Amino acid sequence: MVRLAVALIFIIGFSWVVSSQTGHIDSLKQLVYDAKTDQEKLKAILLLCDEFQSLNRDTFDLYTIQAKQLAYKSGEERNMKLSAIVTANNYYRWGWMDSAMAVITPVLKESPVENPQTRDIYFKAGRQKALYFGSKSKYPEALELFYQLVKDGEKFQDTLAISSNMNSISSIELFREKPRESLEWCRKSLHYAGKNKQFDQIRAAVYVNMSEAFKILNILDSAIIYSEKGVALLKKGNNLMSLAHSLQRQSDIFLKAKNTDKAATALIEMIAVRKLLNDGEMWTDDNMSLINLYIEANEVDKAIDFCNKQLITGDLYQRTDSTRVFVNDIGQKLLYYEALARCYKIKGDQNAYQNMLEQIIQAKDSFYTARSEKAIAEVQTKYDVEQKENTIMHQKVTIAQKNNQMLLALWLGLVVAAAAWFFFRNYRKKQKNKVAAAIGKEKELSILAVADAEENERKRIAADLHDNLGAFAASIASNLDLFNIGDFDDQYKTALQELNKNSQSIVSQLGDTIWALNRDNLTLTAISDRIKLFLNQLKKSYSNIDMIVLENINQDIELKSTHAFHLFRIIQEAVTNAVKHSRTNRLEIVFEENQGWKVEIRDFGKGTSGENEVKKSDGNGLRNMRARAEMVGWNIIWSDNNPSGTIVTISADNKQILN
Repeated sequence: MVRLAVALIFIIGFSWVVSSQTGHIDSLKQLVYDAKTDQEKLKAILLLCDEFQSLNRDTFDLYTIQAKQLAYKSGEERNMKLSAIVTANNYYRWGWMDSAMAVITPVLKESPVENPQTRDIYFKAGRQKALYFGSKSKYPEALELFYQLVKDGEKFQDTLAISSNMNSISSIELFREKPRESLEWCRKSLHYAGKNKQFDQIRAAVYVNMSEAFKILNILDSAIIYSEKGVALLKKGNNLMSLAHSLQRQSDIFLKAKNTDKAATALIEMIAVRKLLNDGEMWTDDNMSLINLYIEANEVDKAIDFCNKQLITGDLYQRTDSTRVFVNDIGQKLLYYEALARCYKIKGDQNAYQNMLEQIIQAKDSFYTARSEKAIAEVQTKYDVEQKENTIMHQKVTIAQKNNQMLLALWLGLVVAAAAWFFFRNYRKKQKNKVAAAIGKEKELSILAVADAEENERKRIAADLHDNLGAFAASIASNLDLFNIGDFDDQYKTALQELNKNSQSIVSQLGDTIWALNRDNLTLTAISDRIKLFLNQLKKSYSNIDMIVLENINQDIELKSTHAFHLFRIIQEAVTNAVKHSRTNRLEIVFEENQGWKVEIRDFGKGTSGENEVKKSDGNGLRNMRARAEMVGWNIIWSDNNPSGTIVTISADNKQILN
């Protein structure tokens, strides 16, 4: 009871800490609300999304969509790259690493560090990509990129890039259970960070890594000191994700020091932060801390039950419950297997313990096959060679400036260095080609996975529209027919007629949408047939207009379902405008195919002044037609018909034909 009371008091006190921690986020949101122009709003959203590690995931979703829309609206390449980084980080927050990698890779490739205009984007995108590799336990790839970022930071004297990426290298050394190497990188990072308050959050992260290294070395006093220093600095900053991770590590340290009260307190703090972030049970380390606490409290059965619940595998793209977490990575499974083995050993269940040891052996074989230490050693060796070569060259230059008598030795050294560089450059080129090939393959798989996910989502939306909205709309129309209009006065008659008309329109519009979404591809003749059905319905209201569909199609072509739907809606809007406003007595819709396709909607009414008059129009219908055509890269023009009337032409070249 005493511990429970202390925990409750702490949660009340910690709520103030968290609210003060998110004050920076609130101020950034206020900048978004106060923005008067799209450019100001985009700038404010990008600043807010830079703090994505402290944003609620659902909130981050909303601002990600806005950033992408505003960036493309601005038409500026820099804005589109920054919005792409925001999108990748959003995927990262949800654990969709393949999608994040597919988005961030082209941004990094198109932002050379040599260009001062793209240098900041290079460092930002490069760091995020390396972190994505690390989150997937692809340590060789992550180290390759981190080393390059450190090297580029030194070249362009970017202290922030050097310090932050050195600390990330120390994190990977911790994952590899090499605490002394990790401490060495931490000291290098602190050297570059100095005492500048701008680097407080980097120092905080370094302190947390140092505490973990000392914990592994079983130097618990130092581990506790550095953990408390790191957590204190993180509470002053705005990185809630790092704060939660640091509290989890702090809990493990206190638990190892046999201080269960402080371990529980740190976990309570961590849970409060996770709730703000809406991250749920996303992080395996948090779960390990909870398991350790169960074991320490002699609640082994709870620990076993929790481990078994976490060992669920599945397809991330096929899950229906967004809160459910799949553990597919063999490295993560191994942690739960080891925890179960500890629990069974404590319980004295020898059969279960032996069975779990066998699974651990199998898992470790798979783990070390997938992530060989040799690959990591090669990356580290390459980095060390580069650093040593740079040091040697600097020393030789200094000696040459001080003592001309060493000229002959210097020339010999340069010849040796040149030969070494020649062989090393060839080696490096081969390694880069291997990395590029692996990245290309992973990108291809990522794109296919995203495409499959989009296809499944399209089918699900079509089914939902048919089963839910379609059924409700049809029910409304059917129920309205039951009313006897003669029982009502003129005002209610008009209202019922409008309701009936609108419900029928909803049913028709849903039918058109489901018609498009239910198919992977649609032919030009299929679209023509759908237009014929639309005209048959329209003739009921405009019997005085002769409406015909003409086809001149040599080879029936296929369009993606989404493109076909856009084409149908453009034609539908053009026909509606013609029958309402042109005063025509004849309407022709012509479908043609010849090295591409073209659709013309011809009326013979009063006409317009051509393209210029259409461009001046503010009507929603014309604006939507232009927007749909622009979205899929089609041409749409308005021209005069001869002798009178208007022709609307939609066309595309053969590059946009699906087959």
